[in-house]
Amino acid sequence: MDRAEPGIEEQADQVAEAACELADAAAGSGWSAAATDDALVAIDTLTAALAQSAPDVREALIEVAAATSTVHRRLGLPIDTGLEPASAATASGAPGSLTRDMAITTDGQGS
Repeated sequence: MDRAEPGIEEQADQVAEAACELADAAAGSGWSAAATDDALVAIDTLTAALAQSAPDVREALIEVAAATSTVHRRLGLPIDTGLEPASAATASGAPGSLTRDMAITTDGQGS
């Protein structure tokens, strides 16, 4: 976990600060459907990126991915985040990936 490329820690810090600012702003005014969708896409994107860091992390993040998928469905929001299907990501040499429906694959089979 201590092998981040230069700039990654700074970018992660900026994302965390932006998330705090967004949470503070939304606390006073609420969420629109578009803002909710954008926030969920950000969560999904970060979840997929973090899942690449270690198998234990990937396993733990399944719950986060499932939760954002459930929120999308319950609110009738679009579910496509542009993430590759698990089989395509695995076939391209990635060690495994979280997909929109949050299946984890490491063998190219999907789930």
